[in-house]
Amino acid sequence: MNWPVGVRSGMPAVFRFVRRTGCGNGGLGSTCLSSTKTIGILAIMSDVVPITAWLTYQQVAERLGLRSASAAASRARRGKWPRRTRNDTLETEVCVPAEVLAAGPQKPRKRRETAAPAADAVTLGEGIAAAVAPLQAVIERLSAELAVARAANETLRDQLAAAQSEAAELRGRSAANEVALEREAADRRVAQQQADHSRREHQAVQERAAQAHISLREQQARLQNTEDMVTRLQRELNVAQRATERRRWWQWR
Repeated sequence: MNWPVGVRSGMPAVFRFVRRTGCGNGGLGSTCLSSTKTIGILAIMSDVVPITAWLTYQQVAERLGLRSASAAASRARRGKWPRRTRNDTLETEVCVPAEVLAAGPQKPRKRRETAAPAADAVTLGEGIAAAVAPLQAVIERLSAELAVARAANETLRDQLAAAQSEAAELRGRSAANEVALEREAADRRVAQQQADHSRREHQAVQERAAQAHISLREQQARLQNTEDMVTRLQRELNVAQRATERRRWWQWR
């Protein structure tokens, strides 16, 4: 049978206890495992097989004195502790070995206080300078990039200002064009109204001219009738005069 490591290491002590109490001959039955003997076995098992605990990363950090839950997760990965997810809270838990829990929180290491000689100080300064040099190069590069970015930003601002000015000018032109179009439309409406009025007046004049032409023709007709009447009357008068002159002549004859 595959027993846990802690159980396998504690099995010899259990077997010695069973042989000492006489439970090895008859097996581990109910007659052999009395209350006192069971307590003895439990005591041995508790000493040999410490109880493990399933804890969250935050609980592990608190129990082991770690700085954060991330540090506890790193410790669990290094130790390859079993991991599971709780069904009720969906939190990740790890199985912390009993010896780790028994060891308790880690004690902070004491800093060694040694007086560094002048040579060590020079070496330290050179090391710091060597370590800072790449950083200084990075800073200079970032400063150059920042200057370029600022110049590009200024250029973009100038372009934006020019675009805004041009847009304002275009808006002014568009407004002027709209006013001109409205004025032209108004003038066109006025011209159309004047044309309609002139057309109506021309039509009225034509109607009056036609009426005058009709009246003229009627007057001409009446004048012709009058002239015809005058001519007829003149002819009758002439006939009457000649008839009168004949009668006179016959009388004198």
